[in-house]
Amino acid sequence: MVIASDIRVGNVIRVDGKLCKVLTQEIRGTGKFGKSAMLKLKSLEEGNVIEKKMSADANAEEVDVHVVKMQYLYREGDHFMFMNMETFDQFPLSAKAVGKHEVFLRENEVIEVLFGEGKVLSIAFPKIVELKVVSTPKGLGADANFKEAELENGLMVLVPQFVSEGETIRLNTDDLSYLDRISVRSMS
Repeated sequence: MVIASDIRVGNVIRVDGKLCKVLTQEIRGTGKFGKSAMLKLKSLEEGNVIEKKMSADANAEEVDVHVVKMQYLYREGDHFMFMNMETFDQFPLSAKAVGKHEVFLRENEVIEVLFGEGKVLSIAFPKIVELKVVSTPKGLGADANFKEAELENGLMVLVPQFVSEGETIRLNTDDLSYLDRISVRSMS
Protein backbone atom coordinates (compact mmCIF):
# COMPACT_ATOMS: atom_id res chain seq x y z
CA MET A 1 0.00 0.00 0.00
CA VAL A 2 1.05 3.57 -0.68
CA ILE A 3 -0.42 6.80 0.69
CA ALA A 4 -2.01 8.95 -2.05
CA SER A 5 0.30 11.89 -1.31
CA ASP A 6 3.32 9.60 -1.93
CA ILE A 7 2.14 8.41 -5.36
CA ARG A 8 4.54 9.51 -8.10
CA VAL A 9 4.34 9.89 -11.87
CA GLY A 10 5.11 6.54 -13.48
CA ASN A 11 3.80 4.42 -10.59
CA VAL A 12 1.30 1.68 -11.40
CA ILE A 13 -1.62 1.46 -8.97
CA ARG A 14 -4.92 -0.39 -8.83
CA VAL A 15 -7.92 1.95 -9.03
CA ASP A 16 -11.46 0.57 -8.96
CA GLY A 17 -10.05 -2.88 -9.77
CA LYS A 18 -8.10 -1.66 -12.84
CA LEU A 19 -4.35 -1.33 -13.27
CA CYS A 20 -3.45 2.28 -14.06
CA LYS A 21 -0.23 4.15 -14.73
CA VAL A 22 0.07 7.57 -13.07
CA LEU A 23 0.47 10.34 -15.68
CA THR A 24 0.22 13.34 -13.32
CA GLN A 25 -0.18 13.86 -9.57
CA GLU A 26 -0.98 17.11 -7.82
CA ILE A 27 -1.70 17.80 -4.14
CA ARG A 28 -4.40 20.45 -3.61
CA GLY A 29 -6.04 22.00 -0.58
CA THR A 30 -5.00 23.14 2.86
CA GLY A 31 -4.76 21.52 6.24
CA LYS A 32 -8.00 23.18 7.42
CA PHE A 33 -10.19 21.68 4.68
CA GLY A 34 -8.09 18.60 4.03
CA LYS A 35 -5.63 17.92 1.24
CA SER A 36 -6.52 15.95 -1.88
CA ALA A 37 -4.41 14.11 -4.42
CA MET A 38 -5.57 14.84 -7.97
CA LEU A 39 -4.43 12.00 -10.23
CA LYS A 40 -4.50 11.62 -13.99
CA LEU A 41 -4.21 7.92 -14.79
CA LYS A 42 -4.01 5.79 -17.91
CA SER A 43 -5.86 2.49 -17.72
CA LEU A 44 -3.38 -0.16 -18.86
CA GLU A 45 -6.17 -2.54 -19.86
CA GLU A 46 -8.36 -0.16 -21.85
CA GLY A 47 -5.94 2.62 -22.82
CA ASN A 48 -8.26 5.45 -21.70
CA VAL A 49 -7.33 8.33 -19.38
CA ILE A 50 -9.07 8.60 -15.99
CA GLU A 51 -9.04 11.48 -13.52
CA LYS A 52 -9.28 10.51 -9.87
CA LYS A 53 -9.49 12.59 -6.68
CA MET A 54 -8.37 10.95 -3.43
CA SER A 55 -7.85 12.15 0.09
CA ALA A 56 -4.10 12.82 0.49
CA ASP A 57 -3.91 10.31 3.35
CA ALA A 58 -5.95 7.56 1.62
CA ASN A 59 -4.26 4.27 0.78
CA ALA A 60 -3.80 3.02 -2.76
CA GLU A 61 -2.59 -0.40 -3.88
CA GLU A 62 0.74 -0.07 -5.65
CA VAL A 63 1.51 -2.81 -8.19
CA ASP A 64 5.06 -4.12 -8.55
CA VAL A 65 6.13 -3.78 -12.19
CA HIS A 66 9.39 -4.04 -14.08
CA VAL A 67 10.64 -3.45 -17.61
CA VAL A 68 11.38 -6.55 -19.71
CA LYS A 69 12.80 -6.73 -23.23
CA MET A 70 10.39 -8.72 -25.39
CA GLN A 71 10.09 -9.50 -29.06
CA TYR A 72 6.93 -8.48 -30.88
CA LEU A 73 5.78 -11.55 -32.81
CA TYR A 74 2.44 -10.91 -34.54
CA ARG A 75 -1.11 -9.64 -34.21
CA GLU A 76 -3.91 -12.12 -33.59
CA GLY A 77 -7.36 -10.53 -33.67
CA ASP A 78 -7.54 -7.87 -30.96
CA HIS A 79 -4.24 -8.90 -29.34
CA PHE A 80 -0.56 -8.39 -30.02
CA MET A 81 1.70 -11.30 -29.10
CA PHE A 82 5.07 -10.75 -27.40
CA MET A 83 7.78 -13.24 -26.42
CA ASN A 84 10.09 -12.94 -23.42
CA MET A 85 13.61 -13.16 -24.87
CA GLU A 86 14.96 -15.09 -21.87
CA THR A 87 12.19 -17.60 -21.10
CA PHE A 88 10.55 -17.78 -24.57
CA ASP A 89 7.12 -17.47 -22.88
CA GLN A 90 4.52 -15.67 -25.00
CA PHE A 91 2.16 -12.98 -23.69
CA PRO A 92 -0.78 -11.14 -25.32
CA LEU A 93 -1.45 -7.40 -25.05
CA SER A 94 -4.82 -5.96 -26.08
CA ALA A 95 -5.07 -3.61 -29.05
CA LYS A 96 -6.85 -1.10 -26.76
CA ALA A 97 -3.79 -0.98 -24.49
CA VAL A 98 -1.45 -0.42 -27.46
CA GLY A 99 -3.67 2.31 -28.91
CA LYS A 100 -2.43 4.66 -31.62
CA HIS A 101 1.15 3.43 -31.19
CA GLU A 102 0.31 0.24 -33.06
CA VAL A 103 1.75 1.78 -36.27
CA PHE A 104 5.22 1.74 -34.68
CA LEU A 105 5.27 -2.02 -34.00
CA ARG A 106 7.30 -4.12 -36.44
CA GLU A 107 7.30 -7.91 -36.40
CA ASN A 108 10.37 -9.45 -34.73
CA GLU A 109 11.36 -6.09 -33.21
CA VAL A 110 12.69 -6.21 -29.63
CA ILE A 111 10.96 -3.62 -27.47
CA GLU A 112 10.77 -2.77 -23.79
CA VAL A 113 7.46 -3.62 -22.13
CA LEU A 114 6.05 -2.95 -18.68
CA PHE A 115 5.47 -6.34 -17.06
CA GLY A 116 3.60 -7.08 -13.84
CA GLU A 117 1.24 -9.59 -12.26
CA GLY A 118 2.41 -12.22 -14.76
CA LYS A 119 1.37 -10.29 -17.87
CA VAL A 120 2.38 -7.54 -20.28
CA LEU A 121 0.80 -4.26 -19.12
CA SER A 122 2.01 -1.72 -21.68
CA ILE A 123 4.74 -0.94 -24.17
CA ALA A 124 7.52 1.56 -23.48
CA PHE A 125 7.55 3.27 -26.88
CA PRO A 126 10.41 5.64 -27.61
CA LYS A 127 9.45 9.35 -27.69
CA ILE A 128 11.14 9.83 -31.08
CA VAL A 129 11.33 7.44 -34.04
CA GLU A 130 13.07 7.65 -37.40
CA LEU A 131 11.03 6.65 -40.46
CA LYS A 132 11.57 6.80 -44.21
CA VAL A 133 9.26 8.85 -46.47
CA VAL A 134 7.88 6.50 -49.17
CA SER A 135 5.72 9.00 -51.05
CA THR A 136 5.02 12.71 -51.02
CA PRO A 137 4.13 15.21 -53.75
CA LYS A 138 6.67 17.77 -55.01
CA GLY A 139 6.60 21.15 -53.27
CA LEU A 140 3.14 22.72 -53.43
CA GLY A 141 4.32 26.31 -53.92
CA ALA A 142 4.79 29.37 -51.75
CA ASP A 143 1.22 29.32 -50.39
CA ALA A 144 1.65 26.13 -48.36
CA ASN A 145 4.13 25.44 -45.55
CA PHE A 146 3.38 21.74 -45.17
CA LYS A 147 2.37 18.79 -47.35
CA GLU A 148 1.24 15.21 -46.64
CA ALA A 149 3.76 12.40 -46.71
CA GLU A 150 3.31 8.63 -46.40
CA LEU A 151 5.88 6.91 -44.20
CA GLU A 152 7.25 3.37 -44.42
CA ASN A 153 4.77 2.17 -41.76
CA GLY A 154 1.76 3.52 -43.70
CA LEU A 155 1.29 6.55 -41.46
CA MET A 156 0.30 9.84 -43.15
CA VAL A 157 1.88 12.96 -41.56
CA LEU A 158 2.42 16.60 -42.41
CA VAL A 159 5.99 17.52 -43.34
CA PRO A 160 7.65 20.73 -44.57
CA GLN A 161 7.76 21.41 -48.32
CA PHE A 162 11.48 20.57 -48.60
CA VAL A 163 11.09 16.92 -47.52
CA SER A 164 11.38 14.48 -50.46
CA GLU A 165 10.68 10.78 -51.08
CA GLY A 166 13.40 8.49 -49.78
CA GLU A 167 14.48 10.82 -46.98
CA THR A 168 14.34 9.83 -43.33
CA ILE A 169 12.55 12.03 -40.80
CA ARG A 170 12.19 12.08 -37.03
CA LEU A 171 8.68 11.89 -35.63
CA ASN A 172 7.30 12.56 -32.13
CA THR A 173 5.36 9.41 -31.14
CA ASP A 174 3.13 11.24 -28.63
CA ASP A 175 1.39 13.54 -31.10
CA LEU A 176 2.66 12.07 -34.40
CA SER A 177 4.27 15.37 -35.39
CA TYR A 178 7.28 16.02 -37.62
CA LEU A 179 10.44 17.03 -35.73
CA ASP A 180 13.22 17.21 -38.32
CA ARG A 181 14.86 15.64 -41.34
CA ILE A 182 17.94 13.45 -41.01
CA SER A 183 20.71 14.68 -43.26
CA VAL A 184 23.20 12.20 -44.66
CA ARG A 185 26.37 13.75 -46.01
CA SER A 186 28.90 12.02 -48.20
CA MET A 187 32.50 11.92 -47.01
CA SER A 188 33.91 11.87 -50.56
